Amino acid sequence: MSTLDVLVVDDVAQNLDLLEQFLSLKGHRVVTANSGLQAVERFRTHQPDLVLMDVMLPDISGLEATRRIRALAGERWVPILYVSALTEREQIVQGLAAGGDDYLTKPVDLTLLDAKIRAMQRIADMQSRLADTARQLERYRDAAEQEQATAQVLMDMMIKAGSSEDRGLKLWLAPATRFSGDLTIASRSRFGQLYVLHADSMGHGLTAALPLLPIAQIFRTMTERGISLPVIVHEMNASLQRQIPRGFFVSATLAAIDRRNRTVEVWNGGNPAALVVNERGEVVRRFESAHLPLGILPPERFEADTRIWQIQSGEASLVLYSDGLAEARNAEGEPFGEARLLAALGQGGDRHEAVIAAVRDHLGGERGHDDISLLCVDCQAH
Repeated sequence: MSTLDVLVVDDVAQNLDLLEQFLSLKGHRVVTANSGLQAVERFRTHQPDLVLMDVMLPDISGLEATRRIRALAGERWVPILYVSALTEREQIVQGLAAGGDDYLTKPVDLTLLDAKIRAMQRIADMQSRLADTARQLERYRDAAEQEQATAQVLMDMMIKAGSSEDRGLKLWLAPATRFSGDLTIASRSRFGQLYVLHADSMGHGLTAALPLLPIAQIFRTMTERGISLPVIVHEMNASLQRQIPRGFFVSATLAAIDRRNRTVEVWNGGNPAALVVNERGEVVRRFESAHLPLGILPPERFEADTRIWQIQSGEASLVLYSDGLAEARNAEGEPFGEARLLAALGQGGDRHEAVIAAVRDHLGGERGHDDISLLCVDCQAH
């Protein structure tokens, strides 16, 4: 058994001498106190590993001294054993309630005392190991938190850098975790077209967010140069095929809005239908998913053909949304669904804000179980 620092408290000198000699022979270091107040002060200055506390003391009682010592110890657990001539059941209960851990009656059975000290030391060692483990876990948690915060900043910078500001474009993203597996960005080409990308990566959190980085980089670089939508999509798929593990994929919708020539070109691979709505919020064109998500097929089997729609007078907006929005469940387990989405779009006014308000009301203030994203772009804004 390792050496302990023991505080012995008793107002009888002979008892102090006996316990000090016994504990010293067992290899422990001993400090003594002959009153309750002195015991509290000795505990403060010496920070012992164990306290043997008499109950009947000349100033404050051993119970009060125990309470004060517990307050000084804080989260550190220090075993306190009462050594007293008081043997009534009620007195023992009061002592334990005051913060004591065990009770020995006088005259002290030294063999029993040694056994109890050993038992307390085993408990103290276990407490120490648990505290060390907790501190180590806290350090790991803090390091992981810092790494995730740094990763979040870097990802936001990489994804959002160069994203187009357009008065007819509105984006909403409500991640289920710190890292979003959904991506909504836009970019304007040097020829004036507005490109938008709505991607939904498989899974949640950082694992889902990482595949979005190469997609965002390709999107930004190629759209600024005015490269056609099929070429952009083909390059995204090839990049994911090279960089992500087999079995991972990214559902995506890409659109190119040419307001001058009044056209909308769309590629949809695995996402909910992209909707063209008129000024009354009625759906006039649906771009259903016609392809597999990005990252599944090899380049030679991948299909990048798009659909083009000629914008008619009064056809106001293109609406893209994630399956996390449609599947957002309320407290009763009911999904938000497309019917509620269409109802919100038909309310008039700001359609984007109407959908957000409807989703939040449906969730009742709770977070969605999946990432939720929404993109609305005015096809006729200038």
